[in-house]
Amino acid sequence: MTEVLALVQEQMAEIAAVQKSQAQLTASATAADGLVEVTVNAHGHLIDTAIDETYLDEFDFDELAGHITQAAQAAIRSAASRVSEMMAPVAERRRALPSLSDFFDGAPDLRDLSPPGFESPVVAGQQPGPNDSDNTTDSAFPTVRR
Repeated sequence: MTEVLALVQEQMAEIAAVQKSQAQLTASATAADGLVEVTVNAHGHLIDTAIDETYLDEFDFDELAGHITQAAQAAIRSAASRVSEMMAPVAERRRALPSLSDFFDGAPDLRDLSPPGFESPVVAGQQPGPNDSDNTTDSAFPTVRR
């Protein structure tokens, strides 16, 4: 039992270290030949968008939303991959832990312990192209929302 508690303490310390690393993690991706760049954090939340001033020399304005979406999805996939890499040792250690119910009937499974908000970002499976839009009206201009 002492060994199990020591493993749990190691697991919690490792989770704390990974959380600290995740708090500093960012991932960036580009679209439109590098003219659109998006940066997200470990949870996939958008933290920066940069559009080169020459974007409109190469692309039409109505393509911009699609390029931003494309870059954001790539950045989110990159962040999710890096979070998965960070979590791999924690997941491996969790699999090695015995179930507490092996020692006490009805006790919770220690392998299920993980702090709230400790998940990888979810990335939509379908990736819209630069010309895809949720705009259902026929307009020569993209929808601007305020």
